[in-house]
Amino acid sequence: MTPFSNSGMRQVFIRFYFTVAICFLVAAVLIGAAYKRVVDRGNQRYLSDIFAATISVIESELGDIPNSLWHDEVQRIAGKVPVPVQIDPLDSYILSPVNQKGLLEGDIIMLYEEDLYLHRIHDTGMMVVLGPIPFLARTDRINAEDMLALFLMCLSLGLPAWLWLRPLWQDLLLLSNQGRKLGEGDFGARVDLPQTSALALLGAAFNRMAHDVQELTSSRKAMIDAVSHDLRTPLARLRYRLEIIRGGGDVEATLNAIGRDLNQIDELIEEWLTMNSLDKPEMRVECQPMEIVAWLQHQVGEFNFKSGPVAVINQSGLEYPVMDADSFYLGRALGNLMSNALRYGGEGVVVHLTLTWEGGWATLHVDDSGPGIPESERARLLQPFERLEVSRNRRTGGFGLGLAIVSLVMRTHGGSALIADSPLGGARISLRWPTALRDARPMSA
Repeated sequence: MTPFSNSGMRQVFIRFYFTVAICFLVAAVLIGAAYKRVVDRGNQRYLSDIFAATISVIESELGDIPNSLWHDEVQRIAGKVPVPVQIDPLDSYILSPVNQKGLLEGDIIMLYEEDLYLHRIHDTGMMVVLGPIPFLARTDRINAEDMLALFLMCLSLGLPAWLWLRPLWQDLLLLSNQGRKLGEGDFGARVDLPQTSALALLGAAFNRMAHDVQELTSSRKAMIDAVSHDLRTPLARLRYRLEIIRGGGDVEATLNAIGRDLNQIDELIEEWLTMNSLDKPEMRVECQPMEIVAWLQHQVGEFNFKSGPVAVINQSGLEYPVMDADSFYLGRALGNLMSNALRYGGEGVVVHLTLTWEGGWATLHVDDSGPGIPESERARLLQPFERLEVSRNRRTGGFGLGLAIVSLVMRTHGGSALIADSPLGGARISLRWPTALRDARPMSA
């Protein structure tokens, strides 16, 4: 039996119905108890008023009439009060010691079983007996009619419970079926729930999850395909070079070529591992304060451009700015951009770095004088294994991971990487991340 079968729905309905019914009964009992207290207080006030009026009438009417005539006189005046009344001796009823004491002290005594209320006539051996009063007894007890009414009300709760539960169950059944399809590999599975459904938010969350799973699966498949493709070329060259050696070719030149192929494979694996580590949700960079201008000059000093050294332009507002960043990963991103400029910028490419800071955000613009990047291709090139068609040749090489790693590095810093047009005529890659700005001079003093 599946959790969302018809028998499963019956079980849920029965549990839900009994839960609602029991809660209703408990609420009815509590409300009834509270109502009874209110009615009892009202009855007490009502009875006090009735007794006061009755005693006043009796005492005024009896006057100096002898005790032997009191019963006849009470029968005559009984029509003047709204409830049955009679005069009896104090010992007419068997009372508990507490009630006997209260009666002698002038209190109102209630005999619940007989629906009677007793009160002693002052300075006499007689008492006024009020009752029975049926409507007061009805408010004090639960009778068969009350039990039948409660039963019918509990029974009637089944219809709204069913009307509410049935569409909810249908939506759950749809979610279950689509979830099973998603688990079986149908990543296009979606649920279409109306906005009025109680599970509309859950359905929207399911669709977002399915979309993310579909995109993640597609990107992983594309990544595996791309890595396989990029590995196949150097592996094919390695087999070719081994055949050259076996055939008695130039061993020294062939070994050097094999070394280059192995370096290419190693570079691809390293880029891939770096990207995978950066793409993990738990990835956290270790940002430390560093004198950013001196650090940038040291980083770009390792690259040789025919046009001359890379210019580092400081527009942060401080001569020796200190900013927070992860030097390893930021250096990795900057190194990828320098390598791209060398690889795709052409002979004599000029590269400038411009550092700015405003409102708690640092921005590093990397400008080159190369051919630039078409606007329609910029967003795509920040994704893994995406390359411009002009770069897909043996002269430029590359795996399409450089800009993707730059984008991931900036994302782990809480920032972003953007591609735009450079004032030098080529491409501008802007690295932006949040950081405080401090002056290095007090630190070095």
